[in-house]
Amino acid sequence: MLTFINGLSDDFMKKYLGILLFVVFASCKDKKASLQDEASLELGDFIEFFPQESTPFRVADTNLSKKISDSLLIPIAVFSKFIPDSSLEKDFGKNAKVKLYPLGRVKEKGKEKETYIFIKGESGNKRVGYLAVFNKDQEFVDLEHFVRSGFDRSTSSYGLLDSKFQITTYREEKRPGNELKFKKNVYIFNTAANALTLIVTEPNEEMIENVINPIDTLPKKNKFSGDYVKDKYNFVSVRDGRNPNEYRFFIHFEKNRRECVGELKGRARLVSKTMVRFEEPGNPCSLEFVFGATTVSMKEVGGCGTYRDIKCFFEGTYPKKREPKPKTSSTKKA
Repeated sequence: MLTFINGLSDDFMKKYLGILLFVVFASCKDKKASLQDEASLELGDFIEFFPQESTPFRVADTNLSKKISDSLLIPIAVFSKFIPDSSLEKDFGKNAKVKLYPLGRVKEKGKEKETYIFIKGESGNKRVGYLAVFNKDQEFVDLEHFVRSGFDRSTSSYGLLDSKFQITTYREEKRPGNELKFKKNVYIFNTAANALTLIVTEPNEEMIENVINPIDTLPKKNKFSGDYVKDKYNFVSVRDGRNPNEYRFFIHFEKNRRECVGELKGRARLVSKTMVRFEEPGNPCSLEFVFGATTVSMKEVGGCGTYRDIKCFFEGTYPKKREPKPKTSSTKKA
């Protein structure tokens, strides 16, 4: 009888020990890495720090005013380790002290799918909700201004990631006489191009007073990088890509007294000594940029009607804006 009890106790202890080890292992596996340990922090740990959410995931400007505990604060050094922080300077100013907080993360089902993380940036009364996209290989793809708050009292906005993984940004402005202006953009992640692609833009009238260049603060060290400007409503902005043969661009134009508006952001590749071409698999839109010493000539070679009004095209020549010369500090003679 005693042998039976001892045997039963041994079996029970083995099972209990196995369960205990499994629980300890699982808890260690699920434990989030401290964001303070920047040196050993990996991208997977950074992404796991964001709470898991499901679609549809919506962030409105009113949500950004809600207080988040400083225990969840993301150090700027950690943020910039995985995501270019140039947008922070563009939104909040060069010397602003920006606090960053996690809002959530969403991953499309399947191993070969991308991950979306949502971040709140805050400085004073100004707040921005950012959307960062990472591809299936956990490589950073893009950062979008999802929603903004505190920049203009007459403007409201929201961002939405829906169940089809389409990204919608919406911004409206109330003007005197209860006149309402709005702008709505819809993006999808283009796997073949490894980039976010704008598929729909719906302004009832372009909010031209607040044209935002989303790539303005990105590096421009490559040969053709720079700003090619007719005026503040008609320009081609070109920035460095992932290598010397790739360029990121943003185009905004308005023609015929603002009756025809076009806007497009994307990546283009060098196809000759002076020509850069934008084209994506499955996207009929295609553009060619021919660079001169001080100009760029743009031509629409594939149908880009999704990104512009029907009576105008992506075309024309734009002069390059001169870069300001760096200031040199003068030394006093002894």
